[in-house]
Amino acid sequence: MGIQDRGAVALIRHAYVRTARRRAGIGGELLAHLERATAKPILIGTWAAASWAVCFYEKHGYRLLAPDEKDRLLATYWRIPARQVETSVVLASPRWFEPSKAEG
Repeated sequence: MGIQDRGAVALIRHAYVRTARRRAGIGGELLAHLERATAKPILIGTWAAASWAVCFYEKHGYRLLAPDEKDRLLATYWRIPARQVETSVVLASPRWFEPSKAEG
């Protein structure tokens, strides 16, 4: 799991835990470590069909963003093909929803 500074936000990138090691708290510990590494709101883009990933992030307080906001953010912070935009979702950390969030 890694974090990428993108100015107003940080992106969680390439978050994986070996299948045999899942459900042991490793992903949560990694996520908490990266959350402590930045004061910025964190965004996570993943495949909409990756229900296990969406559930993981929601369990840790992240919320799915509306499709129009997702499209805008993917165009702003990611460089991905249009087809991938169509099949992706974006989740935001609790900081995203604070009154002082960078995106306004």
